[in-house]
Formats: sequence, C-alpha cells, structure tokens
Amino acid sequence: MVKAQKERRTLKTRVRKQLKDNRLCEIAFDKLESDIEVQTLLEDSNRMAIDRLGYSDHGHTHSLIVTMNGMKLLRELSKGIEPTIVHEATGDIKDSELVVLLGCYLHDIGMVTGRTNHDWFSVVFAGPILDRILAKVYPGDKHKQVHIRGHVAHAIYCHDKVATPTTVEAGIVGIADALDMTKGRARIPFEAGSVNIHSASAMAIEKVQIRPGTEKTVRIEVTMNNASGIFQIQELLEKKIRHAAALVPHIELYAVMSPKENKIIEESLKVL
Repeated sequence: MVKAQKERRTLKTRVRKQLKDNRLCEIAFDKLESDIEVQTLLEDSNRMAIDRLGYSDHGHTHSLIVTMNGMKLLRELSKGIEPTIVHEATGDIKDSELVVLLGCYLHDIGMVTGRTNHDWFSVVFAGPILDRILAKVYPGDKHKQVHIRGHVAHAIYCHDKVATPTTVEAGIVGIADALDMTKGRARIPFEAGSVNIHSASAMAIEKVQIRPGTEKTVRIEVTMNNASGIFQIQELLEKKIRHAAALVPHIELYAVMSPKENKIIEESLKVL
C-alpha cells in the first residue's frame, strides 16, 4: 500500500510538470485529483477490475500513466498533424491538450459496472463530472464548456475500439491507454494465477518510450525481455493505432529486444 501511494505521488508530480505551460489543464487536473466522486469511481473501478475480475490496474495509477502518455503523444504528434480542434478552428492547442487530459483521466471510470460496455458507462458517469470541471476551466463560457465536453465524451467512447475515433484527440486517448502495457500492469493477474498469453506477454514488456520518429512523426519503442511480448504489442497496441486511422501515417512502432535475454528476434523489429 505504501509503495503504491509513493508511486501515485511520483506519477502525479510528473503529470503536473507536463501541464505547467497550460493553465487550463492545471485547473482541470487539480479538480480531478480533489474530486471525491472521481476518486471514488477510480477506487471502485480498480476493485471491480482486480478483486472481482482478476484484471490489471484500472484505477488512479492507470489514469495517471495514461494521462502522462497521452500528453506526450499529443505534443509529439502535433509536430506533424494538427489536432482536430485546431484544424477545425474551434479552439487552440491548449484546448486540445485539455481534451486529451480529461479523456485519458476519465476513460475507465465506467469499470465500476464491469468490463462489458464500460466505455459507454464511462461516458455516462463522466457527464456531470465534466460539467462541474469545465465550469471552472471556462467560467462564463457555456458554449466552450459544451463543445469540449462533446470532444471528451467522444474520446472516452472510442478508447476501447467500440467506435472509430473521428478526431486526433480521441485516437490519442485510445493509444495512450494501450501504452500502459509494462510488466507491472500484468503482475496482479499473473501472480493471482491468471497465466495465459495475455499475462505472460505483458510480463515480457520492460518499458515503453515515446520519442520523435525518423520516418514518421513519432516513434513508439517497446522494449521486451522475451519474444512473447510481440503478442502484447500486436494484439493491443498495434490494433489501437490502426483503429485511429488518421494517426497511422504519423506513428512508427518498434519492438526492441532487451540485451538481457536471448535474441529470438533481431535487435529490433518494425511492427508498423
């Protein structure tokens, strides 16, 4: 418990550093972190995921990791593709970052009802939460509040491949969710006895890095200690990227073998 609390504090600090140039995101993040309903939903989502269903973390730590990855991904991708809000001239990059922040943070709160249709329930539960947070972010601008709420709802609804993302921001939220795939994410179901290709593959993933690409805008590099990690990369991450069709031309995806293990594949394998 103490270790988990320290991890969350560290993650929270890292997320806060990413938001320091965007006052809209700073306000929203502080509200999310202090909102009793949000934090209780995350707590109960984790209880459903881990204690009842034997899945990996879907609570506060997962929300922070996905938020951090989403912000990194948006800032790198925006060097090669305009966020939808900017392209449609309905806002600027700071508004786009806010959509990604809120979508990433709230995408799994519907897990309190179970895995089935959790994306839809996340949209339902997020509605009143977004209303009160956006009222603080855009005081007196109801039009902007409703506009941003719609963007966030779309991003949440599309995060698990049920619906096709039609905005850059929504595509980023789904990919950021899949990027939380290191072995710590699989450890709970793995140690509980759920040993299958999903958990074994996830245990092989050492780290995920987002960096400027060489052939495309962004390079996502997944380091694994065993070739079984390919399953995790192809079945989860690659499918999320391909689902966000507009982003495919801007993302390189590489699997990299850790030098610690036998090299069943070469030093790197281009997946996408």
